[in-house]
Amino acid sequence: MRSIAHYGLDISRAAFLTGKSPYTYLPAFNAALFLSANEEDVKSAIAANYPAGLVLPSRIADDDDDAELRVAFDFDGVIADDESETVFKRNNDIDEFHAHETRHMAVPHQPGPLADMFQKLALMQRLEERAARRDPGYKKILRIAIITARNAPSHERVVTTLKSWGVSANETFFLGGMNKARVLSVFKPHIFFDDQLTHLKAAPGGTIPMVHVPFGIANRRPPA
Repeated sequence: MRSIAHYGLDISRAAFLTGKSPYTYLPAFNAALFLSANEEDVKSAIAANYPAGLVLPSRIADDDDDAELRVAFDFDGVIADDESETVFKRNNDIDEFHAHETRHMAVPHQPGPLADMFQKLALMQRLEERAARRDPGYKKILRIAIITARNAPSHERVVTTLKSWGVSANETFFLGGMNKARVLSVFKPHIFFDDQLTHLKAAPGGTIPMVHVPFGIANRRPPA
């Protein structure tokens, strides 16, 4: 609490549990996300259907002159469930994946672990848009990006899902397997959520705050 006061952070609530993980108290605090550097705590939270992520080491230096807050998300296994990723992983067949997504392009995905958080950020965006309409001089603070390895034609189901939830992102990238670091280095998110460690490790030199969401088939161990 003294460290919070020292850095002038606007945090007044806290929970002290003699070393136990606090994720079970997320509903009590009306929190949309549990972040931790403790991998077992995060996995336990995900297993209990709480939105959680493992914070990875980074060397980011905050820019005091940068007034924006930029948040980036992968799609499958993060915002949406892992249904489509399961289809791909089953046979490692991209053609089968695209065929499945084309057949289901009008069917929205079920929510993933961070869907609620994404929707709350989208609500903040709508509030900012209203403020900008009232005051042309208002400068928006929040920018949201979706950065996914999908590409056409599987992009259609992403659009269908977001429309059905009544949300959108400022910027959406369908990279078709291109290295996400190339986009991340330009967007420069203050935090990026992905369910696959291979994507996170490919990011530019640990200079972007990364969070691993250990959810779904991408994080299941193969049978021995």
